[in-house]
Amino acid sequence: MKKYFVLLLAVLLVGGLFAVKITMTSGGVGKELEVLKKQLEMFHQQYPDIEVEIIPMPDSSTERHDLYVTYFAAGETDPDVLMLDVIWPAEFAPFLEDLTADKDYFELGEFLPGTVMSVTVNGRIVAVPWFTDAGLLYYRKDLLEKYGYDHAPRTWDELVEMAKKISQAEGIHGFVWQGARYEGLVCDFLEYLWSFGGDVLDESGKVVIDSPEAVAALQFMVDLIYKHKVTPEGVTTYMEEDARRIFQNGEAVFMRNWPYAWSLVNSDESPIKGKVGVAPLPMGPGGRRAATLGGWVLGINKFSSPEEKEAAKKLIKFLTSYDQQLYKAINAGQNPTRKAVYKDPKLKEAAPFMVELLEVFINALPRPRVANYTEVSDVIQRYVHAALTRQTTPEDAIKNIAKELKFLLGQ
Repeated sequence: MKKYFVLLLAVLLVGGLFAVKITMTSGGVGKELEVLKKQLEMFHQQYPDIEVEIIPMPDSSTERHDLYVTYFAAGETDPDVLMLDVIWPAEFAPFLEDLTADKDYFELGEFLPGTVMSVTVNGRIVAVPWFTDAGLLYYRKDLLEKYGYDHAPRTWDELVEMAKKISQAEGIHGFVWQGARYEGLVCDFLEYLWSFGGDVLDESGKVVIDSPEAVAALQFMVDLIYKHKVTPEGVTTYMEEDARRIFQNGEAVFMRNWPYAWSLVNSDESPIKGKVGVAPLPMGPGGRRAATLGGWVLGINKFSSPEEKEAAKKLIKFLTSYDQQLYKAINAGQNPTRKAVYKDPKLKEAAPFMVELLEVFINALPRPRVANYTEVSDVIQRYVHAALTRQTTPEDAIKNIAKELKFLLGQ
């Protein structure tokens, strides 16, 4: 009996020595971190020999990006699993594990094609799509009904009209969005730009932003603040959560945000629970709607050890499985990347707009696909924000964006 216990102790000690600990970055927007922690508890029950430590990241994707640049430049072996913005794979591909041979293991054939395309760089798969995003319009359906509107605004002009009337009568803001100088501002600006008929690059990659449509789009953003006065001047400091808190507190009629906000504005603690509708963003003058493609993917650090990489693959497979994508969609309000999840009746019940507005997510437009996207984004942020804060005119801002992008892209 004594020998048996000694042997058992030895086995337990060896098991402990060979247990793998990996680290994973994660954002903290909304319920995201809380839901991830619960998912990791489920993962640990399935894989008790793998310990996962979360490394919280800033809410700003721009700040997260800069942290990753620091990690990779130093050849850090942590973090092992990286939560990456959908626009980063091309830039970070040299530092990410090649997952091309694991395509079937991750069942990537079951994912939305656009999300798989976003993680494919020069024919190599460098990450796995986790959740997808597109910009949406949130509105107070109770207030629209109160003031005689039977539908969400279909055009930007309709939004201005409704926002003015309701906000003045109720003593609240009309429309809040993301206007701080960071990546979120680029997402918002592109939605106005595309809906007004403009673009940053054409299909051949040529800079085409210097157009009357682009000037009109940026002028409209400025006018929302200073002419129509439906958007507060403070919007130039707002990120997603700033806009969400104002809207959720009942202080705005309309809000542009991502799907994650749905579960929060309808939580038990929300003053506007049950009073919110979601619709596609309004059309521009030419009758076009547009939503920026967002979303996040999971990649593996190329500098991690072989044991950590194998554990990381198991974690990513678990988090992107059908059951876990459904769980995340219902509890964190983040859209699945697996096609089949959209047909699940549980999703329809918890977040009907995800199913009803599926076309919005499928047809969302990607930001410029260039290897030096971060520099392109910085140029757009700088001049759009300068126009929003009246440091320059929309005309000059667009001209300067075009000039600097041509230089950056060798045109």
